[in-house]
Amino acid sequence: DELYRAAVSLLRSLKISKKKLPTSNEFGEEPSIPLFLYRSLDRLIFSLSGIHLPITDNLDIGKQSNARIKNPKLIKAVEFLEKAAFDYAHDDALFTLGEMNFLAKYSHPRNLTAAFHYYRELANRSGNATAQQMIGFMYATGIGNVVERDQGKALLYHTFAALGHDTAAEMTLAYRHFTGIGVPRSCENAVLHYKRVADKAIKHYRSGPPGGRQLPLYKIKLYDEDGGIYGYGASGTGSSSKPGDQAALEDILEYYRYSADRGDMTSQLVLGQLYYQGTRNIPQNFPLALRYLQQVASQYWKSDNTVVDPSSNSKLAQAAGQAAGILGQMYLRGEGVKQNNQTAKKWFARGAQLHNPASYNGLGLMYLEGIEFQQSPEKAIEFFKSAAEAEYPDAQVNLGLMYYQKKDTQIAFNYFHKAANSAQHLLACYYLAEMYAEGLGVEQSCAMAAAFYKNVAERGDWSHSPFSSAHAAYAAGDRDGALIYYLMGAERGYEVGQSNVAWLLDKDKSWWHLPQLVSSSDISREKLALLYWTRSANQGNVDARVKMGDYYFKGFGTEVDYEKAAACYQVAAEANLNSMAMWNLGWMHENGIGVVKDFHLAKRWYDQSLSNNPDSYLPVTLSLINLNVKRIWNYLIGVDVGNDDKVSDGWWNDSPFDGEGDETGGSIEQVQAISNEGSNSKDS
Repeated sequence: DELYRAAVSLLRSLKISKKKLPTSNEFGEEPSIPLFLYRSLDRLIFSLSGIHLPITDNLDIGKQSNARIKNPKLIKAVEFLEKAAFDYAHDDALFTLGEMNFLAKYSHPRNLTAAFHYYRELANRSGNATAQQMIGFMYATGIGNVVERDQGKALLYHTFAALGHDTAAEMTLAYRHFTGIGVPRSCENAVLHYKRVADKAIKHYRSGPPGGRQLPLYKIKLYDEDGGIYGYGASGTGSSSKPGDQAALEDILEYYRYSADRGDMTSQLVLGQLYYQGTRNIPQNFPLALRYLQQVASQYWKSDNTVVDPSSNSKLAQAAGQAAGILGQMYLRGEGVKQNNQTAKKWFARGAQLHNPASYNGLGLMYLEGIEFQQSPEKAIEFFKSAAEAEYPDAQVNLGLMYYQKKDTQIAFNYFHKAANSAQHLLACYYLAEMYAEGLGVEQSCAMAAAFYKNVAERGDWSHSPFSSAHAAYAAGDRDGALIYYLMGAERGYEVGQSNVAWLLDKDKSWWHLPQLVSSSDISREKLALLYWTRSANQGNVDARVKMGDYYFKGFGTEVDYEKAAACYQVAAEANLNSMAMWNLGWMHENGIGVVKDFHLAKRWYDQSLSNNPDSYLPVTLSLINLNVKRIWNYLIGVDVGNDDKVSDGWWNDSPFDGEGDETGGSIEQVQAISNEGSNSKDS
C-alpha cells in the first residue's frame, strides 16, 4: 500500500491528467453470486476454454515499454507500481499499469501488448471485472493486433465482467444480444442487461438536486463539423451548419450582449436561457445566466415584490415569468448560487402569478416534498396539472410518477409518453421501459422496453461514458487515443461511437494512418470501417447506409456486390433523407448495374434527388440530359429501356425491403441479412 500511495503521489505531481486515478473496482459492488464461487468458476472456465494463461508471463513487455519513458518521476512511479503489483500483489497498482499502457495516461507511452498482459494477469489473479471487460474489448476489436479478433472469447470475458457489475460489459452484452452479434438475438437478455445499466443511471440521476441531475454533455459526431458524412448539401443527416457559422454565432451573441447591456429584455432573457441550459457551442455558465435573468426580473419587480409598472405589456410579463421560473430552479437546485429554499419559493410564487409552467412545477415539487410548505400531494397535483397543460415535460413526468404510484397505469403511461415524445425526458423514458417490460398501462413489448432502456443507459452515462475523453483526445490531435475511446463507445452500442470510428477509418480519408492500432493493410482497415458503418446504419443512420452501399459497390473491405449496393441505396433513398442515395439508384437503373436497366425509374430517382436537395441541380441536370440522349438513341435502335408497367409489376414491388421494417425503411430481417453476414463467426 505504501508503494502504491507513493506512486500515486508521483503521478499526481506530474499534473498531466486531472482525472481521478482509476481503481480496479469501478462501482465498488460485489458480484451477484458469491465471490468465491464467481472467482472459482472464472478460473475453471478460462482454464477449460484454453485461454487461461500463466500469471507472470511476458512481463518483460512492460519493461520494454518503460525503457521509452524519459520523465524521472514517471519512471520512479512505474517502478513503485510494478513492485507493488508483483511483489505485494496489489491489484490497484496492477490495474493502474494497465490503464497507463492502454490509455497513455500521465504521458506514459502507449503499449497495448503490455496493457493486455497487465489486464489478463489482474483478471486471472482476482477475477477483476474491469480487467475482464478490457480483455473482452481487445478480443472484440483486435485493436493493436495484440490478439486476433475472436467474438467467442470477447463474449466470455464480457459475460464474467458483467457478473462483476462492470457497466461497460453490461452495455456491451446488452447491445450484442439486442442485435445478434456473436450470439443469437435475444430481446429478453438485452432487456436484462440494459435494465441493470438504466437502474444505475436513474439512481445516480435521482441522487442529485431536486428535479434530478443535469444530463452528461452532448456527444459530438465528428463529421458534423464537415457538414455530415458526405459534406455540406450531400449528407442526409449531417449538421445543418456551414463554414463560417461559428463566426456568425459569435456575431449574434455579441449583438445580444450589446442589446442586453442596454436594457433589452428579450436579449437578456435569450442569453439567460442559453447560459443556463448550455448548447454544443455555448458552455453552461450559471453566473452569467443568473446575471441576465435577474436583469429581466428587475424590469418587472421591485425589491419589495411590487410590480415596477402595473401597466406593463404582456410581453414583459411573460419574459419576467420565464426568468422567475429559471431563477427559482437555480435557487432550489443550488446552481450558480447557494441553495436557498426560501428564495426559490419567492421566485416560483412570482412566476406562478404570471402563469409560468416552470414555476407551477417548482411549487408542485415543494408541496410534494414539504419544502417551505406543509406537505400536500393534493396541492402538488394541482400545480403539476397547471404546468402539464402548458406541455411542460417535468410536470408531465411528476404527474406520471404520482399516478404510477397509485397504480393508475394508463394515465401514468400517457403522461410519460408525452414527456418522452416532446423532450426525451430521462425519467419518462425509464418508466416507459418499465411499463413496456411488464405490460403496465400498455401492451407488453420487449422490443420497446429494450429500446427505452437503451436510451436511458446511453444518455445517463455519467460514470461510464468514453466520449468526453474521446473528444478531448481528438481535439488535442491524439488520433490513436480518440480511436480507442470511440471504439469503446462503439462496442457498447452507441451509434455515435460507431459512426465516428467508421468515419475515422474511412477509405476516402487517406491522410488518416493508424499503424499502431489498425492493421496496416487497407483491407483490414476497410473491413473494420464497413463493420461500423453497418452497425451505425442498423441504428438508423441513413448516411451510414449509403456508405455501406459505397463499400459494396467499390469492393472496400468486401467483394464487389452491386446488388447489395443497390439494396443499401434503396433503403436510404426510401427514408427520403439522402439525395446521394437517390442519385446513385438513378445511375444504377440508367446503366443496369445491380438492378434492372430502366430509364423511367432512373429519371424518377434523379428527379427525387433534385427535389430532396436543390443544391444538386447541376449534377442532376447533367445526368438527366445524358439519360435523355440515351433514351432517344435506344428508342431509335429499338432497344427496350423499361416502361411504366415495371413500376407496378416488376422488381420494384418485389424489393427485398418491402413489408414491415425498421426506421431505415427496410425489413429488419433483410437488412440484417446484408448487414450482419457472418456476425456469429469468430472474427465478425
